[in-house]
Amino acid sequence: MNIIDAFNIFYREDVISDFLKSCFEDSPEFIRHFLGVADVNIPAGAEFKIFNRLGLGKTIGTPDMVMVECNNEVPKIIVIENKLGTGEGIEQTLRYESDMAKERMLKKLGVISADFHFIFLTLDTTVIPGSSNFRQIHYSVFTGPGWMLHDSQLKLIFNDFKEKIQDFYEPLTDPKQALSSDCRLDSMQKKICWQKILSEQFKNHSQFNIEWGEVGGAGRNNFLFLISKKNWLSEKPFQEAGLANTFNIHIDTYINLLSSDKQMIENIGIRYETNPYKPHNKINEEPEYTQFIQNKLHFTALFYNNLKTVFPDSKKRNSKLLLATVPVDQSDFDNNVQDYTNRVTLIERVIDQTLEEIHNK
Repeated sequence: MNIIDAFNIFYREDVISDFLKSCFEDSPEFIRHFLGVADVNIPAGAEFKIFNRLGLGKTIGTPDMVMVECNNEVPKIIVIENKLGTGEGIEQTLRYESDMAKERMLKKLGVISADFHFIFLTLDTTVIPGSSNFRQIHYSVFTGPGWMLHDSQLKLIFNDFKEKIQDFYEPLTDPKQALSSDCRLDSMQKKICWQKILSEQFKNHSQFNIEWGEVGGAGRNNFLFLISKKNWLSEKPFQEAGLANTFNIHIDTYINLLSSDKQMIENIGIRYETNPYKPHNKINEEPEYTQFIQNKLHFTALFYNNLKTVFPDSKKRNSKLLLATVPVDQSDFDNNVQDYTNRVTLIERVIDQTLEEIHNK
């Protein structure tokens, strides 16, 4: 039996960080290969000390791994954020690269100055670190050659770990087949498949601003795919322009990642929010809130009249954010994805038409 399965530790970031620390400490070749993948150049014979979960205080947090070059007046310090089963915390990578974080690391490590490097090691290929200074590396690199270890037990564990990584990524090479078949995928695999499929559908739609992510709550975990355009967003945030002059219109799609049924897109949502988004209970005391709601209702009335002529099966929604939903063909997987794409394109035209009507009045 695979030892990673036996201990159920594949998604345990703390355990895997400790395992990688053991690999780094066992083999200078392993470290050199890893840092080479991350484009961190190190001199021949360089040695490192490795610290896991180096606490930097509540305001900054605790990086998963910190590697410090030994015997160098200005050593390299490599900060590694390890992500397996979770996404990035709020501004996590930005906090870890901050001047305050660097000062605290230098003090804790007894170093006067250092050459800092940052690595974002992640299993999830859809996640992008908040800080552009973090070099992103996917766990798939461990399936390739060049990972030399000396300890015989570590070699056995690493081979089992490599097998688990291969098993994770293998079905993702054909995401449509993986989602439409009875292939047993976990929620992260499903999310990666959907991100690949939907991004591919709109790769030639340069007018779209596309974002994706994961949203959850009690008993639910959804993949969110959000589409917007420049003209669907007010030029200035409401903090500058006031609520009466703000809007943020977008098309969004939620896909249940916990469902045991075959994956399908059920419907498409259209939302009207503030720029930037704030929950209504955070803005309902703001000046011009009433005018913002009136603007939203005016847009909704015109938009839904236009939408109904294109999609008679659409439904008007009365929530504070959601204007309407448009159902998607669920006869089979290929039809589902293609119908979704076609309907998003038509909804785009309806939104543009409605905004033009408002502008011309």
